Amino acid sequence: MTDPSIVIPDNGYPQVLPTASGEPMTIVIDATAESSFQRLWGLTLIERTVRLVERLGARSIHIFVRAADEDRARRRKLSGPSAPIVHTAETVVGEELDRLIGEAPGAVLLLEGHAVYDRRFVGLMWQQCAPSVGVRNDNQPLEALALLVNAGSVSILGNLADGNGNERASAILASSSVRKVEMESLDHRIAHLRKSVAPDVIRVDDKTSRKRADDYLKSLSGKGINDLVGEFIHPPIEFFLTRLAARSPVTPDQISYLIIILSIAAIPLFALGRLWEGIAINLVRGVVDGVDGKLARLTLRESEGGNVLDHGTDTAYLPLLFAAFGYYLANGDWLSSAAISSYLLHFFYWHNRMFTSWYRNFFDEADGEFRASDRIVRRFHPKRNIFILMLIIAMAAGRPELALYGITGLTMFMHFFRITRVDQEGRRLKRERDSAR
Repeated sequence: MTDPSIVIPDNGYPQVLPTASGEPMTIVIDATAESSFQRLWGLTLIERTVRLVERLGARSIHIFVRAADEDRARRRKLSGPSAPIVHTAETVVGEELDRLIGEAPGAVLLLEGHAVYDRRFVGLMWQQCAPSVGVRNDNQPLEALALLVNAGSVSILGNLADGNGNERASAILASSSVRKVEMESLDHRIAHLRKSVAPDVIRVDDKTSRKRADDYLKSLSGKGINDLVGEFIHPPIEFFLTRLAARSPVTPDQISYLIIILSIAAIPLFALGRLWEGIAINLVRGVVDGVDGKLARLTLRESEGGNVLDHGTDTAYLPLLFAAFGYYLANGDWLSSAAISSYLLHFFYWHNRMFTSWYRNFFDEADGEFRASDRIVRRFHPKRNIFILMLIIAMAAGRPELALYGITGLTMFMHFFRITRVDQEGRRLKRERDSAR
């Protein structure tokens, strides 16, 4: 089990992780391998690692490269808070590394430039006492080296054999003074994605490992339990668009602003009864809505402001969309069945929002993560995607009002289902507390 005092970076927001010594962390990246300059989702592997450690608080970053690669090692696609220092050497092991470690105010974390590291694992290593080395739970070495040393343990570097991270880690493991940090001790659950992904370290040096790393980064960027459309239809299109955006100057916030523009365009169309045009905009919006978050996570540009912009837009948009649709169907009769349905829809929509926050506040989990029944119901969550799907079916039948009645009924069902589930889980937690006394 992970020490509860360890801070595990579950999301990608910039933060400053504590260190065991209380001194700033120094990062050394061994980029002497040619494959360190491969690109995944628009970033070289070196820049990906630099951005990762910057967002954990690193400001002293040293990159070791061969002389022929010095110029391209200095290039960055995305700016950051640090100015990495580039050293030229055929191998990271040598007097220059010894000097860096001896002069560093605290510990030095040695990583490999031609690898993809899980942020949670790097955060775990960051907070250990030196000397420490990352291993799998069977004490087998990781594919790429993750070694924490300080001036007092610099002699351990003499065990660093030339070769890949696996060989180096095997040499380090021969020293009984090195603490082994198990990667699998980390919790697999990523709360803000509503999913579990096992942490991994992947050395990228051929097509097979590159594909593994690419798929792994995708698994760390997409949401888990979602509605049927968002989980099974959108992802291939979203990842295709995200890959294009990652190779361009487009930022996640710019995509969020595009979503706001599409939202503003759709609402009057629904109010005026131009439903097919409104549906078309929402189909585009639904896909684009998944791109900004994926782009931010895949290019390590997550921010709290971006998250607020994304979720704030969604929170405001849906009730306005429902109101515009109800306004069109009511046709000026505020006591019509369409108007009454719209009133009920808004009442239960906001109550559902309240219960969603209760799940997080009381149980520290999303409302679709507890039981199989929760996950099934979550796939029919009465939000934009399901509403647009209902509306397309209703329009095909020539009865658009059925979409309003259907989404209202589904929202009411979700309300009472959540009340029941909150009560069940609350009683379960009470029984567990009582039995623990």
